[in-house]
Amino acid sequence: MLKNYIKVAFRSLLRQPGYTALNIIGLTVGIASSLIILLYIFHETSFDKHHSKADRIYRLSTEFTEPDGITKWSNMTMKAAFTVKNENPEVVQATRLQGIDFQRPTRFEFNQVYYYQDNVYAADSTIFEVFDYEFIAGNPKTALEAPNSIVINQSMARKIFKDENPMGQTIKSDRNEGMSLQVTGVYKDVPQASHLIADALISFKTIYPVEDSWGAWGVFSYVLVQEGVSQEALQTKLDSTAVKYLDPIFGPINMKVNMTAVPLKSIHLKSDFENEPEPLGSIQYVQIFTAIAIFLILIASINYMNLATARSVKRSMEVGLRKVMGAQRSGLIGQFLTESILVTLISLILSILIIMVVVPGINNLVGTHLAIEGLLHTNVILAIIGIVIVTGFIGGCYPAFFLSSFQPAAVLKGVGVKSGSKLLRKVLVTLQFSISIFMLIGTLVIYSQMQFIRNKDLGFDKEQLMLINFRSSEDREKWGILRNELVQNIHIAAAASSSSTPGDGYPTNSLAIETEEGPMETRGIFNYRVDYDYFSAIGVEIVEGRNFSLDYATDSSQAVLVNEAMVRRMNWTNPIGKKVRLSRHDSIPPALVVGVVKDFHQQSLYEPITPLMFRPNHINRYAIVKITGDVATTIDFIEAAWGSTFPTTE
Repeated sequence: MLKNYIKVAFRSLLRQPGYTALNIIGLTVGIASSLIILLYIFHETSFDKHHSKADRIYRLSTEFTEPDGITKWSNMTMKAAFTVKNENPEVVQATRLQGIDFQRPTRFEFNQVYYYQDNVYAADSTIFEVFDYEFIAGNPKTALEAPNSIVINQSMARKIFKDENPMGQTIKSDRNEGMSLQVTGVYKDVPQASHLIADALISFKTIYPVEDSWGAWGVFSYVLVQEGVSQEALQTKLDSTAVKYLDPIFGPINMKVNMTAVPLKSIHLKSDFENEPEPLGSIQYVQIFTAIAIFLILIASINYMNLATARSVKRSMEVGLRKVMGAQRSGLIGQFLTESILVTLISLILSILIIMVVVPGINNLVGTHLAIEGLLHTNVILAIIGIVIVTGFIGGCYPAFFLSSFQPAAVLKGVGVKSGSKLLRKVLVTLQFSISIFMLIGTLVIYSQMQFIRNKDLGFDKEQLMLINFRSSEDREKWGILRNELVQNIHIAAAASSSSTPGDGYPTNSLAIETEEGPMETRGIFNYRVDYDYFSAIGVEIVEGRNFSLDYATDSSQAVLVNEAMVRRMNWTNPIGKKVRLSRHDSIPPALVVGVVKDFHQQSLYEPITPLMFRPNHINRYAIVKITGDVATTIDFIEAAWGSTFPTTE
């Protein structure tokens, strides 16, 4: 019976090629768009699910409550993880990771050749008991137990050692004034769908041979709990630990520090903590795109249904003849639904071919990591089957039930046959156009938002700025030589250095700062270091006071600048001269606020402008060059100057 349905469906489709092509094109566009969205949703919701114990892993994050607000950090104090583990039997294991170099690659040396590697972390040996790393060489139980040991991923192994066996080899790092590390393991590259991607792991004991105090932050801390332990139960334990160890430290300085249990699988889509190791997604985006995918399928299905219903008169004779020949209504319904599902299957095949062509381009354009192989994942396959069945049924259900209801006598006489319910067709067309208009409005809103972002005054001059990232401390120390050569070029208006740049993160320090009323209060302050020409290079105005200057010898150690947001945060009526204690030693004089810079967007436009403090420093991680003339010629000049200053650095 099914074979006959399929054969008749093919004949019917081939008999009316224009109508068939129109239906297939409409469904193909709708299904292809929906599948691309489905790949995005699958990618976003698959983060960290490759860990077999993901449901029992929690990250310990920090929530600082200060007199003027709350600050949330993704990391935790160094002591927290194992203290929680040792004092609570519900916690099976703990582990910590800390980035080796903040926002820059780590330099390694092997056979007198330098290699630069991103995402290098110090890690406890217990990391492999908590997370799943697929080892291809070495023993995960012992790989990080000894100091000066390192495990690396496959990509790093191929880059440094080529065809050699990396096990037992020694590589050098410029960290901690140079250290030799023995390769004790190699693991497969961590999936991109990870909230933290580690390309290399150095034993924690190598970087921190002695445990630091409760006041040392910056460590990503994780605990593995027993089966059945809820997030609420763990949070109760963390609250007790915070009261016991953190309140005595931070209570006297009017700060409350809470430890927050964050489920591993919720980090990518739901985290609102700062200093995340990788870019985050958004659960709102996932929900919006899910709705869009459903709308696209509905529009395509309704379009198919309308076209089929409109042609019902032309197929009425076929229905009448079949009924005269003894066909049952159930058989006719099956025939029309088979035809609808067949059209959907053809559209699905064409959609997959389209996806194979366009997804790589989407990844390059948008910077996503959508994988065509994701179509083979069980959940995606089930979703595709659901799309075919639902689309085929929705698209063919009304024509099937409506056409099969025709009376053969009336059909053969040519009376009493109408092209479907006018009310239903009006409802379907209205619904189709309503959804289309809704999505068109959404598209226009998104377009206007993109135009807003493109044209928004960010508070600094972003045009023709060239960023240089120094990969080693030796390179940074030669910045003065390179700068002196660059500023001789008439097409270079300014050259400056900083420890961060707009769009990057920045460190936070707990510093005593003078309030409007006079007393010093400890606050968590976002800050980074800049040289004296930084603000002129990026075009940020000094709105009050002055910039750092060589005319003031004390500026190098006893002067800071703040932005307008910091002035508002502290409620200062006259910020110039306010004190900031940069050192814990009372014998060292506090720094003074010497100027206020106009607010500029350091982070995403989704975020409010952060209160910032700037400290002077001439040797920094980044350099910014402001080009005012011919860009191509000036870049050639900069490359030549770089080559003469750093002949051994690419």
